[in-house]
Amino acid sequence: MTRVGAIVIVFWVALALGADLIASDLPIAVRVDGETFVLPAWSRPGRLFDQTQATLAPRAEWMVGTLVPFGPLQTLATTGTTRTGAPPFSPDERHWLGTDDLGRDVLARLVHGARLTLLIALGVVLLSTVLGVLLGAVAGWKGGVFDLLLSRVLEIASTFPTVFFLIVVVAALRGPSVVAVVIVLGLTRWPEAARLVRAEVLRIKNLDFVLAARALGASEPRILARHLIPNALGPAIVSSTFAVGSAVLVESALSFLGLGATPPAASWGELLQQAHRNLITPGAWWLAVWPGLAIASLVLATQAVGKGLARRFDGRA
Repeated sequence: MTRVGAIVIVFWVALALGADLIASDLPIAVRVDGETFVLPAWSRPGRLFDQTQATLAPRAEWMVGTLVPFGPLQTLATTGTTRTGAPPFSPDERHWLGTDDLGRDVLARLVHGARLTLLIALGVVLLSTVLGVLLGAVAGWKGGVFDLLLSRVLEIASTFPTVFFLIVVVAALRGPSVVAVVIVLGLTRWPEAARLVRAEVLRIKNLDFVLAARALGASEPRILARHLIPNALGPAIVSSTFAVGSAVLVESALSFLGLGATPPAASWGELLQQAHRNLITPGAWWLAVWPGLAIASLVLATQAVGKGLARRFDGRA
């Protein structure tokens, strides 16, 4: 299961990194009007303003299109969809996963939503892990009053109402912000890493190699950086792997509540929010199923990889 989980994670990461090469309103490369454009989705040249793959195709000398010829922000008016009725439209040969209530392609938004969701999750995990590792290592090494204070802070932070804190921040900023989400979640999710690293440092700080470094006159920062932190990182790495899945769930929940990514930016939680808004639409199952499966697959994959790493660090695999 660990290997399958790793494959799923690599799949989503690759999809997020190559989102503009998979789903875009502009092609990967095109030659039109005697001029060649490579990766115009990244550079957004003025010559192609208001152009799409559908409008470029008839007059292009050659064109390398994307797998999904729609961008995440393209609405019904610019996709060229001619189906009768009002969106959302069910999956068909043109929109493989259907469209949302504005006619935007669900697959394109799912692919680009992977980028934003993973970016937020990794930012949260990076911030919380770095903060937790540094504070936990110093507390375990120094002991005394600093360790006592950190223990009390850990108790408070572990019960801190993250959602309410984020609501206050969003209200202060007068609107949701990706940076605010990363900072708030990172500053409220570091206790687990700190607790684990502190326990490991307490265990290894009296071992022979640390005592030898002290006897040789190594400074405290050097002992922490070269000996204690590297040898105490195992549990923190396992914890951060589980934390990625947790951060994906929290980000999706916050975006669902309107506290995450700012519309019209695509995120998986925002897609679920649209599904909730369209519950009155008979049979619009695709609005909830695809983002739900994406979130579930990534969370389960991180859990599988985390369990595999835990067994490896424990010496049982």
